[in-house]
Amino acid sequence: MNGWYFYCDAAAIGVQLTEEKMDSIGCNEEQRQICRNLMEWTVGFGIVLEPNHTD
Repeated sequence: MNGWYFYCDAAAIGVQLTEEKMDSIGCNEEQRQICRNLMEWTVGFGIVLEPNHTD
């Protein structure tokens, strides 16, 4: 998306991050919901990265 690396980009390419790492980059539950809502509003569906709980 215009040169920025968004967590939805990470979901699209299969990146797996722990919840702690996601929080450290601003990808918390609230922000993921905002992102999902924006994607659903603009393109009709939304895919966001979910934390990897299997370390």
